[in-house]
Amino acid sequence: MARDHGMIEPFEPGQVKSRNGERLVSFGTSSYGYDIRCSNEFKIFTNINSAIVDPKNFDANSFVDFRGDVCIIPPNSFALARTVEYFRIPRNILTICLGKCVTGDTRVLDADSGAYIPIAAWTSKRRTAALAPGGWQRASVSALAAHGVKPVWRLVTETGMALTATAQHPFLTPKGYVALSDLAVGDRLAAAGAVPFFGRERLGAPERLGRWVRDQALCGGAAEVPPAVFRAVRSDVARFVAAVLGEACEIQGPRALLEDVRHLAMRLGHASRMTGAATVVRLYAVPSADACRGALCVNGNTGPDGTGSIVWDRIAAITAAGTAPVYDIEVPGLHNFLANGLVVHNSTYARCGIIVNVTPFEPEWEGHVTLEFSNTSPLPAKIYANEGVAQVIFFEADEPCEVSYKDRGGKYQGQQGVTLPKT
Repeated sequence: MARDHGMIEPFEPGQVKSRNGERLVSFGTSSYGYDIRCSNEFKIFTNINSAIVDPKNFDANSFVDFRGDVCIIPPNSFALARTVEYFRIPRNILTICLGKCVTGDTRVLDADSGAYIPIAAWTSKRRTAALAPGGWQRASVSALAAHGVKPVWRLVTETGMALTATAQHPFLTPKGYVALSDLAVGDRLAAAGAVPFFGRERLGAPERLGRWVRDQALCGGAAEVPPAVFRAVRSDVARFVAAVLGEACEIQGPRALLEDVRHLAMRLGHASRMTGAATVVRLYAVPSADACRGALCVNGNTGPDGTGSIVWDRIAAITAAGTAPVYDIEVPGLHNFLANGLVVHNSTYARCGIIVNVTPFEPEWEGHVTLEFSNTSPLPAKIYANEGVAQVIFFEADEPCEVSYKDRGGKYQGQQGVTLPKT
């Protein structure tokens, strides 16, 4: 459709990652979307007149026009640009821009305190676990980026690990980082083998606490792993996990509880598998109960030293999960983090604190897309012209819409160049 009907001009049928030997922020066609480029025309916001940003009466004098291959956005400011591509959206197509993010309930490890925190509650003062050539390292987080409500997909592995993310969030595979939209059932993903980061707190009676949690889970009670367990020293975590799993090294109960127990066992270097329905699952040690009984359940020791940084798991299912608020954290240097036990990467711009905001392209809209780059960092930020900046995904309806953007005579129809807000 893009090639034959001029939906995207100019159109690149593949992914372009380099030019004349120089590495680029990639652009072009992916499995289900298109990575758009920004042109070399920019409007940089400057508040020299102490103006109020009013979408009904926007002052064009608040911008400085700039043309060049690299645009520098001041700290905590923003710039407008336009796409290189001119779009003509068919009457039965809706197009949206997706960032590379995960949902707010995704759990991330605080590598200093041992706390296991939803990403939506993260702060830049923490350090998390990031994969380096020599294994897992404590890595500083420079910022948390909230990217609004986006369509998301839920990925589940054969061992029962699960993560809900946008289509373009990259996962570590044997071939490198690959976007969720480019993955398929049966593909292998990197999961944590052992991440030996623990807290400094002591539990009063870890075995008794573990047995209580086990009893509540087996009786169908609203059991949860107390937050103090995640912040505990390694030996107390091992005793707690051993008591929860019991002599048989397995337990059945609510998924949220068993995901937490599995995470703690992973820190100790013990592999496990989850099976069952969405709400009640079975967690058991692998490769066998005998191996678990000798290493963990009876002795209650700390298990392996965790020299194996990752293990390869396979995708069992990828399903649409509606829409949800999504987030990303910035991990300078290593540019990856552990999310629900899976190794994921930041997007090229989001990991630097640069958020690209794009509105949906409605049916029968056409024009250059006006982009907004928000620099949320305290440092100047670079935007590269004629390279990839964001990805758009196309949704085809069963039938054409009754009233299109063209029918309504939309005020941004046919726009060219960087277009300011209109009323």
